Amino acid sequence: MMSALKPSFVAGPYRPNVLLREFVLSPFEPASWRAAGAIVMGFFVGTFSFALLATCFSMGGSFMIFLVGFAIVGLGIELCRVVARIERWRAIFVDPRPLRPHPYRQFGHGLRAVAEAEFMDENRWRDVIYVLVSFPLTILEFVLTVALWAASLALLLTPILYYGVARTAGDRIPVEVVRVAPVLVAIAFVGGLVLLPVAASVARGLMVLHRAVVEGLLCTSEREELRQRVENLRESRSAMLQVEASELRRIERDLHDGAQQRLVMLAIDLSLASDRVDTDPAGAKALMNDAREQARQALAELRDLVRGAAPAILLDRGLVAALGSVAGRCPVPTVVESTLPAGQRQPHAVERAAYFVVAEALTNVAKHAGATRCEVRCRQGGDRLVVEVWDDGKGGANAAPGGGLAGLRDRVEALDGLFRIDSPAGGPTLLHAEMPLGPDQGP
Repeated sequence: MMSALKPSFVAGPYRPNVLLREFVLSPFEPASWRAAGAIVMGFFVGTFSFALLATCFSMGGSFMIFLVGFAIVGLGIELCRVVARIERWRAIFVDPRPLRPHPYRQFGHGLRAVAEAEFMDENRWRDVIYVLVSFPLTILEFVLTVALWAASLALLLTPILYYGVARTAGDRIPVEVVRVAPVLVAIAFVGGLVLLPVAASVARGLMVLHRAVVEGLLCTSEREELRQRVENLRESRSAMLQVEASELRRIERDLHDGAQQRLVMLAIDLSLASDRVDTDPAGAKALMNDAREQARQALAELRDLVRGAAPAILLDRGLVAALGSVAGRCPVPTVVESTLPAGQRQPHAVERAAYFVVAEALTNVAKHAGATRCEVRCRQGGDRLVVEVWDDGKGGANAAPGGGLAGLRDRVEALDGLFRIDSPAGGPTLLHAEMPLGPDQGP
């Protein structure tokens, strides 16, 4: 296990003996040699990446009028992403504390989506800025490190050099030089001993500063990550409230237009039958039959309404059985593949969201995809439930605002989940949803 990089001047509370011992022993610690090696490697990485970036941007600017210049500039930006990955590894190589790489905007389908992800992603431009900033920094770090290490080693080798020259020259060395030289050699050797821990500490200190630059430009801080998470949760909560409000409006509309009207007609038929039971028994019997039919239809509509809120099979038998039921009603031949342990129940909110994801996806497949085959896959990946719906249709599906897929995305993200659609023109289409299970695995 590598020890964290900790130069002597940031060694914690002021303890002179400890600080002095760490300073003296710094040339013999592996962290010092890793820091020196990382600085040397950084010099070549910084110089090479800056040269390639300058070439890509200059060529891209020259050919911008032919549109191919945008592709060349995009190649330079992607090169900076590779450099950012190398630089994060270089920082971790010296100091093993983990870093949080900043997220990048994912490429969508279509030229416009690719261009927006490439040229409008803030974090990609931060990588470009890092390459520009690191070029002079790596040169300065390299010069200081090499100069100090070379000077300290040269001074330490002075006695060997002196005695080598003295043995070769013999009596040709002036007496005055012979008298003074040992003192100067001793001073040089002591200076090398003093300069050696200075060189080691400077190398480690430079890597501490460089890691700070890496964290500032190429990583996401814990505070920023928490802020982004709070913002996502706020948006997810708002989306969930909108989904629930929409569900309530749908239930109210279905009750008003369906079951409520049936029950009103039932009450009217029963009232009329009560008035005619003595004077027109046959008419009263017909009204009673109509009332019975109205009651049957009202019960059916209420059952359908409850099924839309939470299917009985989902509540009674679990997610896999419910997915098999909805797949069996799909007009497109559908296969359900599940690796969930038999009898294991997931949190009710997760099961309900997964059910509606599959139900809405299969509805879209039946209406719009023109597919001949469909697969529903369900598995547990760590602490997350993963549901996928695949079809061999014509593709082109997207979560447009106000659409059914956008509602599913809001429902999944409200549970702090991940919703993704991969549907290129011509197909196939893959809908992927992940939802955290949380500590409670029960419904």
